Amino acid sequence: MLNYWGEYDIVKKQDMLVIATNRDWLWLYEKYFESEYPKFALIPDESVFRRKIRRNKVLLDDKFKKQERNADYQDVTDEFFSDDHIYYIEDGFVGFSDYSIIGDEYSDSGFAPYAVAIHIVYFADDKSLRVKHFVSDSNEDIANPALKFYQAVKKLTKWYRNEKPNIEMTFGLKTFLEHYDNQTYPGLGTVKKLSLMHHLELMSKYLNEEK
Repeated sequence: MLNYWGEYDIVKKQDMLVIATNRDWLWLYEKYFESEYPKFALIPDESVFRRKIRRNKVLLDDKFKKQERNADYQDVTDEFFSDDHIYYIEDGFVGFSDYSIIGDEYSDSGFAPYAVAIHIVYFADDKSLRVKHFVSDSNEDIANPALKFYQAVKKLTKWYRNEKPNIEMTFGLKTFLEHYDNQTYPGLGTVKKLSLMHHLELMSKYLNEEK
């Protein structure tokens, strides 16, 4: 494998992380890892992958139910996200993973949305994960995204402070609340980053407690 300087590094197979999500390429995994196995192999929860890849399996699944438009989250403001963190060992995996509140569809293009939506993952009473959607109200056009953000973060703040959900404070959540209190607007890209930061820190705390 070439490194930054164009020199060849020797990478041991047992140190590799492999993402195997296309069944048409499973033959290559079987050929390359016939006698040595990668440290982790991320696979979807499908029988063909479980049969072909039997060691060091990490569950990889898209748990986010992505809507066509941000405004559509107003119809489903709270929904189940995942319980893989509870059952992954029982199901024969050494770990679990997902695409958080982004989903597995990658896009490098951006556009001005009609609505701003904030997605916050939290633990239900049964320790499963749910996701709460907070959506702006003035969604008739793309004007004034800062106002749209304020409308959405106001709903988030009201939910957190008045309904007292079973959710730990994280840096991402704390920053959302500070933006509401200070009436500041971080930009739409940062809004998504804060939701991701919250999810990652929340799961890190959970896993540390489970050790």
